[in-house]
Amino acid sequence: MVEVLEQFGAVRDGRLESKGRLIASLRHDNELLLAETVTRGLFDDLTLAEAAALCAALLEESRSGEPMIARAFLRSGQAQAPARPPRRRRRRRVPGPGAPATFPSPWPCKPGFFMPAVFRWASGDDDWSGIVAESFGGHEGDLVRAMRRLIDLLRQLAEGPDVPVETARLLGQAARVVDRGIVLESALI
Repeated sequence: MVEVLEQFGAVRDGRLESKGRLIASLRHDNELLLAETVTRGLFDDLTLAEAAALCAALLEESRSGEPMIARAFLRSGQAQAPARPPRRRRRRRVPGPGAPATFPSPWPCKPGFFMPAVFRWASGDDDWSGIVAESFGGHEGDLVRAMRRLIDLLRQLAEGPDVPVETARLLGQAARVVDRGIVLESALI
């Protein structure tokens, strides 16, 4: 594990680097992947809804039928931001580590039911019943639970050490935008 963390610049000479401090601050299934998305600037040119949807793809639990819904959502162009000049040229691919073959792949990303639902909700769509029916297969309780987990993740990233100020602000705002309506009310019960 230390070799992998060294390979990704999270540990050097037995000490945590900036990325390592972020990894250590997170409670998630794959802290390394989250730290990579932040440190590689994948949030830099995203809207609130897009940032929330990206985190949703990194958080989601697998469900049956999800690939078809995810493909349709991604092809629809809803998740594409208006053309903006890029701040800097960067790679958008996160490569896997050159770790031993026995080390499991740490790159789960499941853009299925949850990602389109989050995008719609974070974009200000108030048709909760429609979102549940169309984007989450009618499982309202599961969607509320997943949204609460997403809010927690967005807040962890926003408050993480060494997260760029603009990224932290974006993710904090995304958490607030998602935490409304029935999602907020469920936390008050």
